[in-house]
Amino acid sequence: MPVTRRNPRSVIGYALMLFRSLLLLALCASAQTIHFERHEIRDLGKERIAGAALEGKRLITWGDRILSWDLAAGTMQLIHARISHGFGPGGALFDGGLVVNEAAGRRALLRIDLRTGKSTEIDHGISANEIVPATIFGRRGILLVQRRIQVRFYEAPAWQSRDVYSFYSPSDQGGLMLVDVDRDGRTDILSGNYWIQCPAEIELPWRLFAIRVWAEEKLSGMVKMAWHDLFGTGTPNLIVSQSEMAKARVAWFEKPADPKQIWAEHRIEGSLDLDQPRSLQIADFDADGRPDILVAEGAGAGRLIVFHNEGSGNFAPVEVGRTSGALDARILDWNGDGRPDFLIVEPSRLSWWENR
Repeated sequence: MPVTRRNPRSVIGYALMLFRSLLLLALCASAQTIHFERHEIRDLGKERIAGAALEGKRLITWGDRILSWDLAAGTMQLIHARISHGFGPGGALFDGGLVVNEAAGRRALLRIDLRTGKSTEIDHGISANEIVPATIFGRRGILLVQRRIQVRFYEAPAWQSRDVYSFYSPSDQGGLMLVDVDRDGRTDILSGNYWIQCPAEIELPWRLFAIRVWAEEKLSGMVKMAWHDLFGTGTPNLIVSQSEMAKARVAWFEKPADPKQIWAEHRIEGSLDLDQPRSLQIADFDADGRPDILVAEGAGAGRLIVFHNEGSGNFAPVEVGRTSGALDARILDWNGDGRPDFLIVEPSRLSWWENR
């Protein structure tokens, strides 16, 4: 009777495939202890929310109107009445006010005093999805990405503008974060696929370096970012989700010894084809000492997924709920039990999710 000989390479390949499948099943099973219960805060009906900012347990939302929510007391206050064009997604809290951008018309960039509701125009012709407070060379103000192609700084209180860098890329660039990437004591800027190195003096030019090459489509460089030590090594990792795409990537990046080189990309194991994951947050949801990754879809099924950190670079996806599409997700301990809950902002609804 003839003996069938197996190719050793095919046997090894099959064994590896079986091992990976069993490992993924084991990871998913171990992560099922993560559980959240949804609690409705307010359904605003047809009113549109475009963006939100959280300060302690005070939430500011903007869209058709600007509203202030005292989450501890469960009350809402009108700050600024409805305007004809409404406000766009970009906004930032700054010195007792909110800097926000009109969605159409003059596209004015405004500062709204949160005590009086009075508005002051900073600039016009602005289209900024990303606005953050920033201090650059001791000068305080706000930083934004103008029309997805230009990083610009406005210095308070005169609001004089300074263009930091203009992108020349086939894809739009979005996302904005301030980090000392090269550890030279000066704060650098991360936006889209790049980091922008802060010069030694304010009058010197900033320099652009690529982190990754995500430019296959127009929206490939529109991202949300987090900066966190995922594995307890003492070195922070960059975590990124593509915020405006269907079938979006979610990955963490390892900074090389020379951060001016392309960073090592690690696609999150078990990550799903997410639809516009516009929210990305990091917290240890199950108190195992390892930070997990929360991603909230803005479209499609509206899934809320925690990628449970199993250590050694492994993550197990756990779907903890669904929404009508999340604009924003924020981590907070709502009920003071020491466990991180999260707040979800939908286009017309607010909810908090209790960590059970």
